[in-house]
Amino acid sequence: MKKLPLFAVVFLLVFCGGTGLLLLLREPARPAAGQPSVGDRPFRRSPVQETLPPLRLPPGVTAQRCAENSWEYSGEIAANFVSARGRLSAWFQSQSWRPEKQITLDESLRPQVILTFSSGKYELTLLIWKIGTNRTGFSYRREKKMEFEGEIIQ
Repeated sequence: MKKLPLFAVVFLLVFCGGTGLLLLLREPARPAAGQPSVGDRPFRRSPVQETLPPLRLPPGVTAQRCAENSWEYSGEIAANFVSARGRLSAWFQSQSWRPEKQITLDESLRPQVILTFSSGKYELTLLIWKIGTNRTGFSYRREKKMEFEGEIIQ
């Protein structure tokens, strides 16, 4: 039996975990009038504000809005992968986003990493990937933090 590369194993774990979490957190169907309710789940995902303003990005870096139900914004940086990752991470930290997790999806010739940040009621997920020697792509999205009976879970 052939062994899967490490990035494939990590991707599958992240994908399966994320899919399972989405299924667990989805809003339950509401019963029709007169039908018994099976009860609400003990926690729920709070909706993101309809349209959040774009995040301020480092000078010379721009991003375009993405399609609905996807990343919020996506763009490119004229820098190598390591520089771009450091620059974006430092920039968001200077904008009061507290770093939380780093998930490396691929360390090979086409590196990819997910960084997560937290600020107030929101979580920021930032995906960074290598396009070329001096070109790096990124996408980000913000979501309200998980709530449990009106309290924020941290």
